[in-house]
Amino acid sequence: MDIELNKKSTLVSWSNLKLCMRARFVPSCYRKELLLKLQQLQQGSRSLDECFKDLEVTLTKINMHESEESKIARFVSGLQWEIQDVVKLNEYTSLEKLVHLEIKVESQVLKNSFKNTHNDGFY
Repeated sequence: MDIELNKKSTLVSWSNLKLCMRARFVPSCYRKELLLKLQQLQQGSRSLDECFKDLEVTLTKINMHESEESKIARFVSGLQWEIQDVVKLNEYTSLEKLVHLEIKVESQVLKNSFKNTHNDGFY
């Protein structure tokens, strides 16, 4: 009799198992913190690669499946202003192409800022 009372329904799929495990072991505040981190994601002094990886990891941890357009908009909005301005002028069809474009722009911006800070007239 005790055995029947303690029986619970069996999990049918991997998705159901993940949902049950997440509900049981991940505190609700963790998801809220990750959502807040995702909304405040900024490039700052990090490289684009680091920023993009942070975006992907955070989306995976939250288990959020955004459309490619949403990811692009979120990623571009967190970039440095100089990079945003140049990227908005160019065409891109996917997130992967956007990241490659941004890396090129970032390297150009870094070159220009290096020249401006080290231009002391001794050329």
